[in-house]
Order: sequence, then structure tokens, then C-alpha cells
Amino acid sequence: MIKTKTFYIGLGVLFAGISVVSGLFVFANTPDESPDMSSLGIVHHLPIEGMLETQIRPQESKTLELSPVITFQKNSEILPEPTISAESAIIIDFATGDILYQKNPLDRHQLASITKLLTAIVVLEEYQWNSDRYISMTQTAFDTYGGNSLQVGEQFKVEDIIRASLMMSSNDAAQLLAEQFGGVDAFIKKMNQKATDLNMEGSEFFNSHGLDQKPQSNYSTAADIVKLTQYTYDKHPELMEVLRQKETTITSQSGQAIRIGNTNELLGVSSQMIGAKTGLTNEAGETLSSVVSIKNSRVAI
Repeated sequence: MIKTKTFYIGLGVLFAGISVVSGLFVFANTPDESPDMSSLGIVHHLPIEGMLETQIRPQESKTLELSPVITFQKNSEILPEPTISAESAIIIDFATGDILYQKNPLDRHQLASITKLLTAIVVLEEYQWNSDRYISMTQTAFDTYGGNSLQVGEQFKVEDIIRASLMMSSNDAAQLLAEQFGGVDAFIKKMNQKATDLNMEGSEFFNSHGLDQKPQSNYSTAADIVKLTQYTYDKHPELMEVLRQKETTITSQSGQAIRIGNTNELLGVSSQMIGAKTGLTNEAGETLSSVVSIKNSRVAI
């Protein structure tokens, strides 16, 4: 267990930065307006001209039941209570398993685009990174709310579709991955099986992108998402490399270049940030799952 004063000072500074920029790990109440990133592609929660918006409309508030017991080790030290707007949050030291902070970690909430972490992992359980397979944008994927510059019929490498999904949180990219890797229904079953394998007992998934939908949206807990975050960090360094990129360019098979940016505004601002996935829908509010470095320790928030 790390007990040094400088460690907790570092953690406090990072808390302040994350609270200001993204609302922490965060199942927060109200989505804020995001900056214009149109030059870097279309972010998942911005209005899209000509796109369907049925899935993003506010729905009736649902109270989800408490999830099963958490299995993490409890930190014996009492830390100063930070002031955050998040309804649920948790901070885990990867090396020791200590809980450095928690707030309603077992409460179930919609998780928005953090869903895409699991989507990418399910793809990479059966696809070898850098295999140079191309997949073509379909009309059904394109029609998913929250698209970008990927046009119907354009072919992109699987890796670049994953980049679009994780960096600028493109819902059509996530939908395309589900369609191309077994079909949507079969893919959702794989997602839930992987969640079961990771002992994410308070979670259930109904789509690959995280949009609000009827009759049921994806839901999870802070305790479960930190398990998914650690698995991503431990088993999929290629995904962590994607998550730490502030921007990149993807190119279609025909040579069409598209510049994409990352929704994680702490990249380039905080040197402690290793990588993160953001999310935002009306039902979920703001969500964030991140890995940071504090005094040479890896911490999941």
C-alpha cells in the first residue's frame, strides 16, 4: 500500500483536474455542452445533420438495483473526502488492489460509451491486431446516431474502425464492428459472456455503442468498470496506445484520409494521464474510465 504524502498530494491534484474536465469516473447527473471538434470528426454526442436521433432522446428515469458484492481489497487509510458531482466513483491501485476512494461503487447506472471498451476487447479476442483486414461501412451502421466522416461503402482497416470508436467515440463504428464480427445479436452475447468472464456481476449489455435505447440500455457499476479497465490495461496494450492518442488520421482503402480527435480532454494537459474512455448520453450523464500514473503507480479511476 502506498502511504507517502506525495502520493496522495498527486492523487488530489489529479482529482481536481478530472473533476473540472470530465466529472471523474463518473456516472454524473447532467451532460454539459462539449467544445466544437468538427475539425477532428464528429463526436458521438453532437447533433448530426440527417442522422436519426430517436435513440438519444431522454427516457424515463430508471432506478437500477444494487449489484452483487465487490471483491476488491479495502484501503485501511482514510483519505480526505473530495467534492465531486458524480453519483458513483471508484479509484483502485492496480499493483495492490487497494481501494483509494469509492462512492456508491455498486450502484447500477447506464454507462454510455465506456461500452466501447468491451466492444473493442470482444473484437480483439478473435482478431489479431495489424492483420490488415478491411471492412466496409454499411447503411445500417451509418444510420446509428452519432456518426462521423465514414461514408457508406468506404472500406477501412479494423484497427482504424476501432480507433474511430474509441478515440472520437463513433457509434456507427462500434455498430459496424458488431455487424462484422458475428452479427449484432451474436456479438451482444459475446459481450455479456466476456463481462461474465471478468466477474462484472452488476452489468448487462444490449448494444455495442452505449447509446440510450428502449426497452433497455446498457448498465454497469463503477466496481465492474474498473475490472474492465484493468483488463484492458493488462491484456490489450494496443488499445491503451489508441486511448492515449490525442489525434490521428485514418485512411480508407481508396485513399480517403480522415483526421480524428480524442474526446479525452486531459490528453496533453495532464502528464499523469495514461489513457481513458469518455461517454455521454442523456440517460447516463457523463462517464469516464481512466488509467493514470501517480508516483510510478498505475491507478484506475
